[in-house]
Amino acid sequence: MNYSREDVKGGYTKVNMLIESGKFEDALAYIDKAIEMDGSNSMIWNLKGFVLYALGRFKDSLICFDKAIEMDGSNAKAWYNKGVVLLEMKMFHDAIKCFDKAIEIYDRDAGVWNNKGVALYNLKMFHDAIKCFDRALRINPRDAKAWRNKCNTLVELGMLNEAVKCFNKVIDIANDDGR
Repeated sequence: MNYSREDVKGGYTKVNMLIESGKFEDALAYIDKAIEMDGSNSMIWNLKGFVLYALGRFKDSLICFDKAIEMDGSNAKAWYNKGVVLLEMKMFHDAIKCFDKAIEIYDRDAGVWNNKGVALYNLKMFHDAIKCFDRALRINPRDAKAWRNKCNTLVELGMLNEAVKCFNKVIDIANDDGR
């Protein structure tokens, strides 16, 4: 069956609304129906992987991300999402490989750099982690997670004055967002 751009766009809108309202099982049913009709879209497999991840079904989500990547190796979101799942599973080296692939495709996503930094932090590669957090902050200077992660890493390195500066930045962002 052939779909118009409007059909596809409408389907993504519906699924995103279900996800935003926390109705992951409903979103999954909708996605499965779409795959049943036409399973050749890398983005729909990526979306299914995301929903499965949200449901705590990590291994199933990895299968979906692999399918998305197999269909379109330049799907940076699928590489990133696979990395996030591997990070959650504490498979830090594998997560870094996925984040590196996502960065190779598109290097302007602060979240990818931040999560790569988190993986490096967990491997106690603190200096490399700082470089990733700094890269994330060059892309998005208001990324409170990256500031907080940099702060924690600086504490590990014993760089307490720098850590306090980062912590103050987190507070400033929180105060600005609260207005």
